[in-house]
Amino acid sequence: MRSGPAGPPPGVAASLGISTHATNVLWHSLAASTRCHARGAPSSFHLGRPFHLAKHGLSALRSHHVDLGLDTSGFSCGRLKCTLCGYKCLHGVGHSGAKLPVTLPLLHQVLLTMGKMADLFPQDHLILQVAFSLAFACFLRSGELVWDHGTNRATILTVSSGVHVVTPEVDGVKCPVTHLWHLSHIHPPSAPLFSLGPSGLNPLPWSTFVTILHCAIQACSLLVLQYTSHSFCHGAATWVSQHGTSTTATLTNQLRSTALWSHRPSSLSVMAPWFPAAPPGEIQAWPDPGLLAPDPIETTLSCAAVPMPDLTEPSVTGIGKV
Repeated sequence: MRSGPAGPPPGVAASLGISTHATNVLWHSLAASTRCHARGAPSSFHLGRPFHLAKHGLSALRSHHVDLGLDTSGFSCGRLKCTLCGYKCLHGVGHSGAKLPVTLPLLHQVLLTMGKMADLFPQDHLILQVAFSLAFACFLRSGELVWDHGTNRATILTVSSGVHVVTPEVDGVKCPVTHLWHLSHIHPPSAPLFSLGPSGLNPLPWSTFVTILHCAIQACSLLVLQYTSHSFCHGAATWVSQHGTSTTATLTNQLRSTALWSHRPSSLSVMAPWFPAAPPGEIQAWPDPGLLAPDPIETTLSCAAVPMPDLTEPSVTGIGKV
């Protein structure tokens, strides 16, 4: 007894958004060879990256091309835009949810918590404290700090890179100047500045950066999925805005002077902290005036105004306090 022709694979109708009957007609209008090759496509689609991750991945790839001086015309190609548009229509944008910024009180608690993690080497505590505090103070993205074995060596920051960063000098564990001072004196000049392990030569990949952040966030009794590596950059801008700084003056110039080695931001999204930036029950212990703000506000700062506190300008080559 002969069986009828095989129907479309499961998931095709749902992916296309049409009826089962229409899917069956469409499927059998394809050539047999096409049906054979396309049978696993729906499952591959479901295993693919969400739209926003695919878009961010392309942005990171373009940034890498810019750093290497390569041609970037392909990223503005009309075919690529049409492909992304179709990808978005087919899979949707998804609902990852807005991520919360790491404000200064939360940064303080994260750094204290991280210093107590027993599964890190002693030097790793310092490396990660530098990375986290510098990401906050200088509005940096994690991509400007992390690296792995596949990273171009020319883009890895070393003690002798000669990069200058402008950062506030403050008291306590959240001071990036103090951390950089100690770090520059225990690293050989040619060694990567942000490196882990007992040898000090292992990479600091993005996955480790985020994992340690999430562990510290969880120890603060907050939801880890509400924070990501960009929470430091957004947190610094939020903290500056929340303390009465004009949103129309010199923020962009400050960002351009602090984030010197990779990106040149022209605007920055700032979220007023209506969220619980401190662990439950500890809000009074952290004098964060934005914690009790009643309504969420999201705005875009277009460069302009942040009267900075007392600044020091440490150089990565022989960091010194000015």
